[in-house]
Amino acid sequence: MDQTITSEQSKAFHKGVYATFFGAFLVLFQIGIYFVYIPWNAERLQITEAEIGIGLLVFGLLNLIGNQTSGRLVVPRIGTKNSIVIGLLGIAYCPLLLILSPNYYWFLMAFMPFGFFVGLFSPSSQSQISMIESKTSRILTPLYHAAFSFGSLMGAFSAFFTIKYIESPVLIFSITGTALIIGALVIYKFGLNKSYENLEKTPKFKLPNKSILIFGILMMLNYATMGIILDWSALWLTKDLLVPLYLGGAIIFAFNIGEIFARLIASKMINRLSEKLVGGYLSIAAGVVLFISILTSNFYVIVFGMLLFGFGTANFIAIIFRLAIRITDEPIGLTVANLITLGFAGFIFGPALVGYLAEFLSLTFNMYLLSVVWGLNGVALLVMMQRINSSN
Repeated sequence: MDQTITSEQSKAFHKGVYATFFGAFLVLFQIGIYFVYIPWNAERLQITEAEIGIGLLVFGLLNLIGNQTSGRLVVPRIGTKNSIVIGLLGIAYCPLLLILSPNYYWFLMAFMPFGFFVGLFSPSSQSQISMIESKTSRILTPLYHAAFSFGSLMGAFSAFFTIKYIESPVLIFSITGTALIIGALVIYKFGLNKSYENLEKTPKFKLPNKSILIFGILMMLNYATMGIILDWSALWLTKDLLVPLYLGGAIIFAFNIGEIFARLIASKMINRLSEKLVGGYLSIAAGVVLFISILTSNFYVIVFGMLLFGFGTANFIAIIFRLAIRITDEPIGLTVANLITLGFAGFIFGPALVGYLAEFLSLTFNMYLLSVVWGLNGVALLVMMQRINSSN
C-alpha cells in the first residue's frame, strides 16, 4: 500500500470520504422510510407477500445489470464520483413512483429503474471508499457502512412521525427525492476529483477466482436474508405480532442502532481483536441470540435481540471486502462490482422465496430462517479465513 500521500491528496481524500458517506446516508434514509410504508402500500394495492417478493426480484435483476454497468463501463470511463452522482439522480424519485403506482403492473415497472440506479450507485461508492482505504491504510469500509445504517435508522425513526402526523406519502417522498437531487449536486461539487483515482482499463470478462466466488456467495446469502429485516419486518410486526403500524419500523430502528455502534468501533475491534472475531464469531453469536429472542414472541425482547443481532453482524460485509481486495490482483472497482453483483444475486431468489414462505408458512418462519442462515454464514467465513491463512 502506498502510504506516502501529499497534503493535497489527503485533503481530497477526506472530502471524498465525507461526500461518499453523505450519499450513502441519503439513499438509506429514503429507503428506510419507504420500508416502513410497505404494509401501507401493499394494502393500498391489495397485493400479497409473494407479489411483493416478485417486485423485489425485479429490483434484484436490474440491480445486477447496474452493478456490472458501473464496474465495467461507467467507473473506468468517468470515475466513481460521477457514477455516484448519476446513481443518486436516478434513485431520487423511485420510491415516489412506487407509492404512486395505480396498480401492480406499474408497481413492478417502478422497481426497474430503482434497482438499476441502486446497482449503479452501490459499487461506485464502495469502490471509492476501498480505493481511498488502499491508498491511506485507514479502515474506512465499516464507517462507510455505518453511514448506510445511520441513514436507515433515521429513515425508520422519521417514519414513526410521518405516519402519525403527515397524511400525504406523496409529499414525504417528494421531499426525500428532492433531498437526493440536492445531495447529488453537493457531491458533484465537493466529491473526489477523477484525477485522484487510478482508473484502470477493464480487463476482458472472466469469472472471478475461486476465493472471490465463495466470498460472493456469502454476500449473496447476506443480501437474500437481510432483506427479511428491511423488507419484511414491518409487515411481520403488524401482521403476525399485531403491533401498531407506527411501530412497524421498530426492528429496523433497533437493528441499525446495533449496526452503527459496531461499525463505529470496528477499526478498534479489528486492530485489538481480530477479523475472525469481528466477522465470524460475532455473526454466530448474533444468530443464536436472535433465534432465542424470537422464541419468546415478546415484542420488546425481539427488539432488543435485533439490536444485538445488528451489532454482531454489522461488519461481516466489510470483512469480506477487505479480504477479497487483499487477495485479488484485479482492479478494485471490478472486484467490488463482482462481489456486489454476486451479493445482489440474492435478490433473484431471496425475495421470491421469502414471499412464498411468508404466504404459505409465515413471516415468523422467515425470521427463524434468518437467524439460522446467519449462524452458518459466520461458520463459513471462519473456514474461508482459515484456508486463506493456510495458503499464505
